Order: sequence, then structure tokens, then C-alpha cells
Amino acid sequence: MLNNVDIGKKIALLRKQNGFTQDDLAEKLGITAQAISKWENGHTLPETALLPLLAKMLNSSIDSILMPCTIRNGEKLKLGKHEWRVLQVKDGGILVTSETTVGKAPFHDIDGPITWEKSNLRNYLNEYFYNTFSSDEKARIQHTQVTDRDNPWYGTKCGETTIDKIFLLSYDEVIEYFGDSGDMKNKKGWHYYMDELTPCDDNCHLKYGDCINDEYSEARKVKDIRGKDDWWWLRSPGGQGSHTAGSIGYHGELWLCGDDAYRVDGGIRPAMWLNHNKV
Repeated sequence: MLNNVDIGKKIALLRKQNGFTQDDLAEKLGITAQAISKWENGHTLPETALLPLLAKMLNSSIDSILMPCTIRNGEKLKLGKHEWRVLQVKDGGILVTSETTVGKAPFHDIDGPITWEKSNLRNYLNEYFYNTFSSDEKARIQHTQVTDRDNPWYGTKCGETTIDKIFLLSYDEVIEYFGDSGDMKNKKGWHYYMDELTPCDDNCHLKYGDCINDEYSEARKVKDIRGKDDWWWLRSPGGQGSHTAGSIGYHGELWLCGDDAYRVDGGIRPAMWLNHNKV
């Protein structure tokens, strides 16, 4: 059954994405702006005869307009060789991350200062990994402005904003999408000592500790493609210096201290925004 309100929202979204005002679209379709307004408010549906031209003007398809995406957070999608978890659905896009790590690689293959913008892993994801998708799949992947901030506990610089097709999540995004206990904001850390994690105290080698180990650690855990527990890179800078990058540990710990960027055993868990109207 067609849902007038959902269809109206989809038409409004596509109109704005394509740079049309209601008057602009009405002129191209040979109707009134009032008719467009009624569609977008869910009062009426477009006439059947107008649908082919409407779809063309909105760079979409009739099916996509009449059957808006009903994907929800937490659902799984198959794209390329991997399964992807939906982290966020909003007007214009769907944020996904791989359900497993897709391989292992260093964040950067040279020991020294590095940020996401200059890293080998960024280049790998946006060149080699991107080219593992088909042409139709590539058409779904948005170019995304990727920002970050300096390490929230230790101030290590994060580097410049980038434009990427595929990227890694940041500390803040992990907190947003996997659960926020408040420990990052409150600098409530744990440290690794004698093969065990213990709450941070005055004996910690880093003031606020090495990592966050909270009730959301289980949600942050991931396995590799063989089904074994893995740890995975983040794009954020590690707190031990500019030669480190953030990571999520085998048990889901959020490592604010980071890991040496040249480590070859880091799991790759890519993320990307998909076009809402092409899913």
C-alpha cells in the first residue's frame, strides 16, 4: 500500500538534492507549484502520467519514489563481497560499517608522525578497496566530508578534513553509534598492566589511562571474515603520540592511547555513506 506521507517526503528530499525549488520543478513538469506542495505534504500523489518525467527530473526511478527506503538502524545490507551494518539513516544518506573486519593492514607502513589524511590505509580504502565494488554499487557510495578532532584525552593533532568515499570511524562516531557511557567525556579510563585491565589510578603511565572499558565494550567487538575475534583501527589520533592511531581492542575496549600505526595486524573495518535514493 502506498504511503502518501513517505512518498511526499521522498519527493521533497530528491527535489532539494537536485537543486530545484517547488516552482522550478512545477515549471519542468507543466503543473502548478501548489500541486508539488500537495505531494510533499502527503495530501495527494503524482498523476501516473507524470511519474516517468518526475523520476527523470529527480535523477531517480519510479520505484524509488513510490517505495521509499524503509531501512532501519542495525539492519544488514549486502554490498560487494561483504555484509554491512546500518549505523544511521537520515535524509539523503545511510551510514554503514562492515559487519566484520575485511582484512588486516598497518594504518601507515612507515614509523613516524601520521594522520588519517596522509595514511596508507586511507589510500587503500579509497582506491583498491573501492574498486572491488561494481559500477552500480559505486554509484551508491557518497563522497563524504570526513572531519575529526584532536585526541580528546591527550591532545594529539588530528590532521586536516578530507573528502572520502570510504573511511574509518572516529572515537566520537564509535561513541555515538555503539553507545556512550560518558567515560570518554569524563576521562574515566582503564590501564593495561600485567596482562589485565584495571581502573586507572595514580600509577598509570598515562594520566587518564589507556582505554575505555564500559558496558558498551561488547557492542564494539568484531570478528574477522573467518569468525575469529579481531581488533580494528579508527581514523582518530592515538594519545601516545603522532605515530599512533586509535583502535578498538579484541574485547571492545576503546583505546584512547592508540596503537603504533605501523602494526600489521590491525583489522580494517571500513565505513561509508550510501545514497538514500539508490539503496
